[in-house]
Amino acid sequence: MVSGVRRVVLLAAVLAGCLLVCVGASAQLVLGQYEDEAPLGTWNIFGSPPAPAVGLGGAQLARSWDASVSLANPALLSSLPRLSASLSASYGRASLFRYALVNTGVVESSGNLPVGLFGADSAAVAARFGPWALAFVAAAPESYGRPRIDIAGQGYRLTFDQTGLLRVFHAGVARRLPGGWSAGLGLNYAAGRLDRTTVDMTTDPSGTITITDDKSERYHGFFLNAGLAWEATPRLIVAVAGRSPYLKKGSASSLLRYEAATDIRIEAEAVNSYRQPWVVGAGASYRLSPAWSLAADAAFFGWSGYRATFFDEPLVRPFRNVVRAGGGVEYLAPAGMYGRAARIPFRLGFSVDPQPVTSVRSTYLALTFGTGLQLRALAVDISASYGRESGSGRALKVGRIVLSVRYETDER
Repeated sequence: MVSGVRRVVLLAAVLAGCLLVCVGASAQLVLGQYEDEAPLGTWNIFGSPPAPAVGLGGAQLARSWDASVSLANPALLSSLPRLSASLSASYGRASLFRYALVNTGVVESSGNLPVGLFGADSAAVAARFGPWALAFVAAAPESYGRPRIDIAGQGYRLTFDQTGLLRVFHAGVARRLPGGWSAGLGLNYAAGRLDRTTVDMTTDPSGTITITDDKSERYHGFFLNAGLAWEATPRLIVAVAGRSPYLKKGSASSLLRYEAATDIRIEAEAVNSYRQPWVVGAGASYRLSPAWSLAADAAFFGWSGYRATFFDEPLVRPFRNVVRAGGGVEYLAPAGMYGRAARIPFRLGFSVDPQPVTSVRSTYLALTFGTGLQLRALAVDISASYGRESGSGRALKVGRIVLSVRYETDER
């Protein structure tokens, strides 16, 4: 009996040691583009661009289409109709090479692994009252999904799952000012989750041994965003906008479980935190003619101030500040539908998206394009972007298709 107790105690000590080693290794392991908490596709997420903005290389700081623009530059709410509403959804696809257990010493892949995700991007409403404008937006700008790992062999199976997302609930207000100026301010509440489960199962004549490592995080945070827009001429609008740094912080739980002849559970709880960077950007929109227009912007992300704490262990994240830039051209072709005037937009753009990780300096170059149909009160837009990464040697790819529908009560 004493010998059995000693074996159980020894096994528990070994499992506890493994848990500590795993946490320490996570703090020191540099995965490149896809650390565990990295958003799928890119680290550089500012707002939730609708389909027209995606078609113009992501330009959204000086050009407004619907109320979701308040997430990036609330000053542009003043240029929207008296009442408007919008919905956006997307399908995103990315390829990954090094993440979690894959190509980090446990599981090897011969090439990049793809992952796809479909979901709602944003829902927004806005209204203008004289010089004032108000908007409410719910968005899901970040996803933390990863390709599932499922490896099976004779008497052995290993699985890994990671899912998660970030939601943002936003209220924005804007006011027209003299001289063609507009100013806006937004209050944002972010709430998210990240779940990771690894199951290692071995079966032999003596029985089955299952080791489960289950980690779950729930976090939240508040931040502000603000912007200024200036209608310099009837054709030219210039703007600046920014977002305050904030802390995603919340409860985390961990369960390491050993199931065989005995069932040993090691549970832990902590408060994890991820300090998000401040962002500042500038943009311009210029109308060449009633049919042709240009839009471009650039945003600076202060990633050098990023900090992450995972189960009381500071994660090593030597990040650098980066500037993401994009722009494009739009042509509005006149059309008709059932005797009513309509317009068909054609958009083409380009974006440069350097990633903040310093150990593997990589940049995504993306081509964007889009079209749609605009009636008097209803507009449907669809855009796509395709990007290819350089710098890591793996030529990772990322792409999105975004569909946006908006309704407005009157002309702008």
